[in-house]
Amino acid sequence: MGEALERYYRGDIEKSVLAFESILASDPRNGGVRRQLVELYREMGDYGRAVDLLGESWRLAEEGGPAIERQLFISLCLGGRTDQAAAILPLSSENGETLFHEALLARDMGDPAKAAALLRKSLRQEERRPAAWHFLGLVLQDASPAEAEAAFRMALKQDPSLTAALAPLAETVLAQGRTEEAYRLFLRAQASQPPLPGLAERIGEVKALLPETETRGKEAAVRKRAAATPPRAEPAGPEDAAPLVRVGLAEGLGSVTVKTGADYLLTPSVPGEKEPSHRGSRHEVLRIVSRDGGLEVVRESGESILTSPASLVLEYRDPGATTLVFDFVSEAGSFFSVTEDRAYRGRLEFRPSPGGLTLINSLGIEEYLYGVLPSEMPAGWPREALKAQAVAARSYTLAYLGTYASRGFDLHGSVLSAAYRGVGGESRSTTEAVDATRGLYMTVGGRPLRAYYSANHGGYSEDSLFVWGADADMQAVPDKLVAPRDSFLPIDDLDLWVRGIPSSYSSVDRLHSPAAYRWEKWVAADEIARRLAPETQVGTIVRILTRGRGISGRVNAVEVVGTAGSVTVTGDRIRSRLGGLRSNLFVLRPKLGPGGFPEYVVFHGAGWGHGVGMDQSGAAGMAQAGYGAEEILRHYYPKAEKADYRDLYREKDR
Repeated sequence: MGEALERYYRGDIEKSVLAFESILASDPRNGGVRRQLVELYREMGDYGRAVDLLGESWRLAEEGGPAIERQLFISLCLGGRTDQAAAILPLSSENGETLFHEALLARDMGDPAKAAALLRKSLRQEERRPAAWHFLGLVLQDASPAEAEAAFRMALKQDPSLTAALAPLAETVLAQGRTEEAYRLFLRAQASQPPLPGLAERIGEVKALLPETETRGKEAAVRKRAAATPPRAEPAGPEDAAPLVRVGLAEGLGSVTVKTGADYLLTPSVPGEKEPSHRGSRHEVLRIVSRDGGLEVVRESGESILTSPASLVLEYRDPGATTLVFDFVSEAGSFFSVTEDRAYRGRLEFRPSPGGLTLINSLGIEEYLYGVLPSEMPAGWPREALKAQAVAARSYTLAYLGTYASRGFDLHGSVLSAAYRGVGGESRSTTEAVDATRGLYMTVGGRPLRAYYSANHGGYSEDSLFVWGADADMQAVPDKLVAPRDSFLPIDDLDLWVRGIPSSYSSVDRLHSPAAYRWEKWVAADEIARRLAPETQVGTIVRILTRGRGISGRVNAVEVVGTAGSVTVTGDRIRSRLGGLRSNLFVLRPKLGPGGFPEYVVFHGAGWGHGVGMDQSGAAGMAQAGYGAEEILRHYYPKAEKADYRDLYREKDR
C-alpha cells in the first residue's frame, strides 16, 4: 500500500490506481484501499467506478451510512449522472455541501427557481461559500438583477480572486440602469483575467452609451493632478552603509505622468553623457513619453521641454521629497490588480527600450523596506512578526540584488519579487520594525538567504527544492501546532486535511484570512483552456491530473489533457494557468457536463502563495503566542544564520 501511495505522490496516478486495484482484488473488504481508489477515480473523472466503490462501501456499512450516502450523491452530481442523483433524494442527512450540489443539479435539470431556493438554504447552513454565492447570482441574473448583484458582490467579498463574477456582476448593474458603474466593472473584469470572448466588444457597446465619459475622465484627471500634492517622507537616516536597490516598477509603458515634490533635476543616467539636463521646480506635472526609441518630456500644457535617446533620472537635493506617479497599474492580469496614484522616495529613472519605457525607483534598502513591509504584512499585526518580516524581506532583497541587471533593475516592484507600494503604504509600526532590525539579515553558507515567505502555508510549508527544482536552503516545516510528517499522507487523509480546518498558528482569529487558509474554487474548463492558449491549444479539456506532490501535499506538476493535445504545467505557473488559484496545495475533481467533458474543475485548497519559507499568518500567530522574532525566524528558516550588512562596511573602514 505504501508503494501504491508513493507512486501517486511521484505523479504516476495510473500505476497507483493499478496497484491499489490489485490490493483490493486480493482483499475486497479493505476499506482503506477502497477510500484511496475513490479519491483517485474522482480526480480522473471516472465517476462510474467511484460510484461503484462508494455503493459497495454503503452496502458493507463500513463508515456509516449517511456519510457514504452524501459522498455517493455528490459523486453522481459531479459525474453528470443527474437522473441517478435525483433518484436517491431526499438524503437521510443533508448539509451545506449536499444542498449546494442539489442546487446545481436543479440548475442542470432546468429549474433555476428551485436552484436558487436550495442555494439560499445551503448558505443559511454554510454562509462562507463564495462558489454558492456566485452560482446564486448566475441563476438569479435574468429574474432578479438586484438580488443577483448582491450575490455576486458577496462572492467577491468572500473571495476577491473570483474574477469570473465580475462580468456577470457588470451585467446586473447595467440591467438596473447604472451604466457608468457597469462600464467600470467591465474594465475591471478585462484587467483581472485572460481575454474573455466577447468582452472587448461588450465594453465597446457600453462605452457607446456614455459618449462623454472619455472627455469627462480626461478633465477629471487634469483636476486631480492639479490638486494632488506629493507627500513628504521622513528619511531613514544615514544611508552610506545601506545597499542601493533598483526597483523595476513597470515595463513597456507608452508614457508615464508624474508630479515633482521639490525642485528637481532631470539628467541622463549615464555619467558623462553629453545629453541635455533640465532643472525644474516643485509641483510640476510632467509626462514622459516613449518616442522613437528615446524619451520626450512634456509639461501638462503640452510644451515639450526635453528629448533624449538615453535614460533620464529624476532626483532631488531634498531627501524628504517624493514623486507622485499617476494612474499606476499594479499587478495587471491578477485579481488584486489596482490602478492608483503612488508616491515614491528616492530617484526615478525612465529607461527607453524597444517595447516602451521602463520605470525604475532607486533608493536605499531601508527606505525600500519601509514600503515593502506594510505591503507584505498588515501594519497592525504583532511587533515581533513585523520584525521577523523585516529581516526576511531584507535577506531576500540582498540575495536578489542584480538579478534583473540586464533590464536595468534589481527586483520587481510587484509580487514577482515583493509587494511595494511606495510611500503611500508606509506605516509607523512597520517603519519601527525596519528600524529595530536595521542591517540584520540571514545567511546560508556565507551568502544572503533567499528568504522566501508567503501569506499562509495552510499549516505545512514545502521544501524549496521540490517547489522550484533548485535552492535547497529551505525545507518543509509544519506549523508549531501541527505534527511533523515522516511519510506521505494517504490520499483520503490529504483530502480531509485540505478540506478541514486544522488548528494552527496559521489560523489564529484576526491574524489570517479564512479564504486564504482554506478555500474552494470552481473554475470553468474553458477558462483554463483560455489561460493555456498563449502557449498551447489543447482543445476541449478531457481531464486534469496531478503529476507529483511534496510532503505537504503541494502539487508541483499538472497534466492538462485535451481533445487537441496535452500540456504539463509546473511550479508556480500552475496557479495562474489553472484559474488564479491561491496555492498549489489542493485536491481537484472535475464537474462533468454535456458529452462527459469537464464543465468545471472544482479545487479545494489550503494556503495562499508558494508555501516556501515563512508563513506570514503563522508568524503573526506565533508572535501573539509570545514567540520573539528570532524564534519565528529559526522555526521557518532552520538552516539560516544571523548577519549584519553594516559589519561589512566596518571591516572596510578598519
